[in-house]
Amino acid sequence: MNICTLALLPPFKDGVKVDEKIINFVETVQFIFVSFTFPFYLIILFFLVDSQKQKSDKLRSPFFKLCISTAIVDIWTLLTNYFGAMFPKWGWGVSIYMSLDVIYTNLYLYFAWSTGICQAMSVSVLAANRVSAMLFPDIYKELWSGYKLTIAISIQFFFGLTIGMATYFNPTVLYRTEKNGVVSKFTNDTLTNAFFALGGVFLLFCVLFLISSYCYLFYRLRQQNQKRFKNSVNRIGIRKHPPKKNHSEFRLFIMSSIIVAIQITVFMLFVVRATNIIPLGAETFYLIYNALSDVYAGINPYLLWIFSKDLRKYIIDRTWLSRKKRLRLTTSVISLS
Repeated sequence: MNICTLALLPPFKDGVKVDEKIINFVETVQFIFVSFTFPFYLIILFFLVDSQKQKSDKLRSPFFKLCISTAIVDIWTLLTNYFGAMFPKWGWGVSIYMSLDVIYTNLYLYFAWSTGICQAMSVSVLAANRVSAMLFPDIYKELWSGYKLTIAISIQFFFGLTIGMATYFNPTVLYRTEKNGVVSKFTNDTLTNAFFALGGVFLLFCVLFLISSYCYLFYRLRQQNQKRFKNSVNRIGIRKHPPKKNHSEFRLFIMSSIIVAIQITVFMLFVVRATNIIPLGAETFYLIYNALSDVYAGINPYLLWIFSKDLRKYIIDRTWLSRKKRLRLTTSVISLS
């Protein structure tokens, strides 16, 4: 790194200063979380893809196929957050970022905005999937198969990659941080505010759709539970257990609801930033946003592991079977020798 060249960059200044201890604590927790989450997510993604190849009946539903495309968006988001924002801010590989200059700033800000929109669309598509599973259980798989599933997956990416192109119309520049790192920033405040307004409106529609969808889902689940409770008691008062399929659907509903709650939190942050209800400087906003983005992108593998019994069982079975095959092969080799 050329210190003299770095010193020529304008210093990053923010109107609302955040205590350095708070920044260090939040970013350290983030980094620890992502350090564990990233490899775990790759393992989950590997077995999700493997289950499609192995034609596992319980994991070949459209929901799990959408989880694969969502995982790609999440992993892409985590890589963007760290290689585009956190590492250069901490002063890691600054010479590389400075040599790329405008190429780096444009690509990072494009990916940062694109992945945020792709995440919102992924959650919306998953919500639509859950609603259709409740509304049309008999033709659910037909609705989400073939080219229809391809369209749904394309929606997860198309809007983000397209709307994100607007960032190329706003000039960017590198700023020097107090830790001899660099951060990317737009130079045109008017366009930047327009981006936040556009992003806020887009997220508003997504949030309204999500809230209405999940209110309806909650209403339908409540109706089904009440009906099931009445029918679960036979004439002699013995309760019958509800079908396992209903338990599975309910677990997936809870999982999706947690993701939606995080999406709504991100939207509220955009509202605060756009309306200036609470004065947030750029450093404060991105500190909160990056932390939320890490949680948003990294929570899915844990939710899948906790709430999807079928996926958990598949991973354990596949891992155990592979181990048994290796042991069998080792035993055979020893016997031959």
